[in-house]
Amino acid sequence: MNLLGLDVGTSGCKAVLFDGELNRLAAASRRYEPTSPRAGEFELDPDRVWRSVVSVLGELGPKAEAHGGVLALCCSVSGDEVIPVSAAGEALYPCIMAADVRTQRVAAWFEQLVGREAIYSQTGLPCHPMHPLFRMMWLRDNHPQLFAKTARVMTWGEWIATRLGADWVTDESLACRTMAYDLGRRGWSSFLLEQAGIDQALLPPIASSGTVIGEMSTGLRAQLGWSRRPLVSLGGFDQPMAALGAGAAGPGAAVVCTGTWEVLTVLTEQPLLSEQLLTAGIPSGRHVADDMCWVMASSPAGGSVIDWFQKTFATDLTATATPSKQDLYDLLLAEATTEPVPVLAIPHLLGSYNPWMNPNATGALLGLTLDTTRGDILRALLEGITFELKENLDRVRSAGVAIDSMRATGGGARSSAWLQLKADVTGVAIETVSEPESGCLAAAALAGVGAGLWSSASQAVRGVLRPGRLFEPSAAAVTEYYQRRWAQYRQTYQRLAEPQFPSGQHHLPSEEGR
Repeated sequence: MNLLGLDVGTSGCKAVLFDGELNRLAAASRRYEPTSPRAGEFELDPDRVWRSVVSVLGELGPKAEAHGGVLALCCSVSGDEVIPVSAAGEALYPCIMAADVRTQRVAAWFEQLVGREAIYSQTGLPCHPMHPLFRMMWLRDNHPQLFAKTARVMTWGEWIATRLGADWVTDESLACRTMAYDLGRRGWSSFLLEQAGIDQALLPPIASSGTVIGEMSTGLRAQLGWSRRPLVSLGGFDQPMAALGAGAAGPGAAVVCTGTWEVLTVLTEQPLLSEQLLTAGIPSGRHVADDMCWVMASSPAGGSVIDWFQKTFATDLTATATPSKQDLYDLLLAEATTEPVPVLAIPHLLGSYNPWMNPNATGALLGLTLDTTRGDILRALLEGITFELKENLDRVRSAGVAIDSMRATGGGARSSAWLQLKADVTGVAIETVSEPESGCLAAAALAGVGAGLWSSASQAVRGVLRPGRLFEPSAAAVTEYYQRRWAQYRQTYQRLAEPQFPSGQHHLPSEEGR
């Protein structure tokens, strides 16, 4: 029997089929893109995402059936999104995505009401517009008729699970991203929900990752043509899932995942709350395995910036990649020079989260001349993204977390030049792992835990995962050069930065007729 790991992200979904020992058998993926109805707003049709999930399941079905069918499946999902759902299970509004900043004034009002330190000490989250509690408040205030029809509020995890046929349940790693979860008490915060004016009945029960929450519905099984109804296990937030799938275990274990966003996840024994981390906006939360916790530094500057570069400067490579079946990402990065460039890039095309906490931040390119090539610009963007990683890494270390090495996952881990750049800029050795889709591997391991194959997902992952290539920092002269460039980067950002949030009141003008 086989195990299937799903990964539902902000720009696409993927699924990997594994055998009962977590050896990869097949994979499938589909892409989609959020829409932007207004500046600063990003939405995604939940039904479109579900159709993409069904499509990848259908593609993997014949391979799974040839090997005895799927015993269990599980899902890794992006966090911070929210979908209002009717009693009949229909999505009432597009999913408001993590990068969406329409709730800036709501977040500012709530921070003034409850208090910056009080929110952080209870939730482990610095106050920021991205969190689902603020999405709920915004929907209530701007679309009251729609919100009155809302019976349940879901993240991608519950949306996919209930569509599969499972129960409406969330795990701690997703719950602690909502701004409504008490990190110490490990449950929904009645105080914060009362302050926000949100009914707890809208939120799902909380259980541990790996818990069986149902089986695939008979209707979906028949639609897919599968011979059996697999168990559905509870998964979790994609970044802790990626860390689990990369083999991170024990305090100080660090993983940098470069997908649409670039995220540094570091495991800790207990929630880690400090003034340094609060200033940098770096949250703490619950892990998906081993009763561990994490601190996490997230930057919207990741694959999203590379995608922008391709659409703006390198559309010709799309035609090159398709007929030759080469990966467009690899073709793009191959154009980037491997040498430092005089161009300096601030990669805040989607604003900034950690460490600057400035959703109004914008990108910049400095030092352009008539001799500048698009390869130079791409190299500058890679350097800018990596300077953000260094800044976040240093902030986590300042809170007392020892980090001597990192593991790399996600699309950015495919580029040797970029990995070497990360080692040179941060001064930390970086290692790849044998399974590139670490979130899917973690999901499959948790599916196996639910099916009774293993008692520990982390042990199952460590049993199959193999180390990949190790990238050590280069000579001291290279490190010193990037230290100077990093200092220049910080000074440039600080000169360009705008205030964090605009002033305003909680109640926004209604957009019910939108």
